[in-house]
Amino acid sequence: MRRHLLALTLMFCGLLFNAQIIYNGQNIQQDKRYWSDNGQYYLLFQKDGNLVLYNRSARPLWESKTTNRGTQAIFQSDGNLVVYAPGNRPIFSSNTNGKRATKLSVQNDGNLVIYNRSSPVWASNTSNDDSNNNGGGNGWGFRGGGVNPGFAFYKNSKIYSANRNYYLVFQNDGNLVFSRNNGEAIWASGTDNKGSRAEFQQDGNLVVYDSYNKAVWSSNTQNRGATRLAVQDDGNLVVYQNSTPLWSSER
Repeated sequence: MRRHLLALTLMFCGLLFNAQIIYNGQNIQQDKRYWSDNGQYYLLFQKDGNLVLYNRSARPLWESKTTNRGTQAIFQSDGNLVVYAPGNRPIFSSNTNGKRATKLSVQNDGNLVIYNRSSPVWASNTSNDDSNNNGGGNGWGFRGGGVNPGFAFYKNSKIYSANRNYYLVFQNDGNLVFSRNNGEAIWASGTDNKGSRAEFQQDGNLVVYDSYNKAVWSSNTQNRGATRLAVQDDGNLVVYQNSTPLWSSER
């Protein structure tokens, strides 16, 4: 009998903490917990209409700030995560429509991330419980040192080198800056007070655009087969075509 109870308990825990990736076109069910694979974090669309990311201790790390207004949460077919009020009125959006997003993931590091395949296009910026930043903090939870083509920068989010000594950030002032971890700038696009968005595009070009969709800075690496934008441990920012560098912040 005890053996059966143990088996049932293990099966229940496995179901409870099995990571549930949300794919585009999927409604987020109210009052259902979407757990990370390690069972330490979960996403919950609450009965009060707020979409909240919690750690296992029920401490909120991020929220959509839609309390007493939200009636529906959906990761839409166009890749946009949206909370709607009555009358189908959007009151929160990740603004990821048109970025070919395919999945919404509750990660083991405490980060909620929307991906275009393996490239993140939006994040809650709550990796390692950095909840004081409430979605504006120290990055996407990346320690791998770079991103792939198709990546759209989220303002004030940091992409770290693997050794955590350097990071790339698209600042709130519109400047794309490569810095040491003490905040000392090594390189910048020089687009402060001009840049509205920044992308490492599918064509391999790293570009900063103004609010009129005009490029104000570019690495000029389009259509050269770029495969990676690397934030390196040696303090260099490099666009690669496989192992061949096409552009570097040191040039």
